[in-house]
Amino acid sequence: MSVTPNNVVVYGSANMPEADGVTVGGAVDFTKRVAFYDISPAGTMDWVSSSASDTAVKAQVTGRDSTGVIQTPAAVTLNGQTVVTGSQTFERIGAVVITGGAIAGLTNPGGTAAVGDVACMAHTCVLPASSVTTDTTYHTAQTGSANTSGTTPPLFKLQSGDGASVSPGMLIWTRGGTGPNQLRMIIATSGYGTDTVAINRDWGTVPDNTTTYKIVQGLLFEISPNAVLAVTRLFWTAAADVPTGSARYFFEKVFAVNNNTATALTGAQIEIASETPTLPTGALLDAALCTALNDTNTINPRQQISSFVPTGCGSFVTQPAFINVPSPGNLPSGAAPNSAGAQGIWLRLTLPAGTAAYKGSADIRVQGATT
Repeated sequence: MSVTPNNVVVYGSANMPEADGVTVGGAVDFTKRVAFYDISPAGTMDWVSSSASDTAVKAQVTGRDSTGVIQTPAAVTLNGQTVVTGSQTFERIGAVVITGGAIAGLTNPGGTAAVGDVACMAHTCVLPASSVTTDTTYHTAQTGSANTSGTTPPLFKLQSGDGASVSPGMLIWTRGGTGPNQLRMIIATSGYGTDTVAINRDWGTVPDNTTTYKIVQGLLFEISPNAVLAVTRLFWTAAADVPTGSARYFFEKVFAVNNNTATALTGAQIEIASETPTLPTGALLDAALCTALNDTNTINPRQQISSFVPTGCGSFVTQPAFINVPSPGNLPSGAAPNSAGAQGIWLRLTLPAGTAAYKGSADIRVQGATT
């Protein structure tokens, strides 16, 4: 069984406070994911579950409004497959939690654990041009959606022409026809045919040409292969010193994991493929790999000097550039989530004094060989 792109997942670490003066890093935490997804235009963040039973799940979001001020409205309670509309307008999301989760200063909001996938999504849809609460406006899939087969990940065949308007990280929300009320994240938009995108995991019911859907920006709290309960945007609270001050160096830790239960990803390499848009002049996002799988080392505080290297970590490499996974060079297979094969990645953000505010994303890429 070949390793497909959806098998390789980047998870968070035990300590991700997004704050200075406290411990960061530690062991892999499968309840945490990282994301850099933005909202355009600015708007509220709404909530929905793939399960009608999720009527006591609670959720909370924090982020920046259109003036750059951090806003953290009170937690909301989900209403199953019916959209719950948020009250705060955001320009970008910093972190989000649902019942059981904690990250970036957000604590467990209480409530009942989700039994379905949960989406925190922008009120304005990418496709069609409507709001998430306008349930009379959809697009219709074409024949060609599929579950994992051989070296091909699970797929969704969009309405003709829609492929040009979507990008990795966006969410598919099926609404009617075959397989309604499913939530999946787009992980690739090329390589599988015109208007066909790869998604994060197999469908419960494979869509067909009767399936209607919306495409939204947002964050997905997937229930399988394990429940994701917290998502953060790395370094979103990091700030440069005043122009007459000194450069600052911030550190965060994430893990690349192969969730294929039977096949290792051999000759594995990891890089930060791109930052979009380009980082401000002098700012850098570099990476280093832990020298052993399942590394549990921490640092305190997250802001260190430029020459600092965390314990159990190789040298930092200027990105983009692939870094070979240390000997034996594999991301091993294992029962998902694969607690036996987590490759730690330390990220170092360099901010020269006076660096301007930046809104962008980073693409952490993993490649290797498979059967």
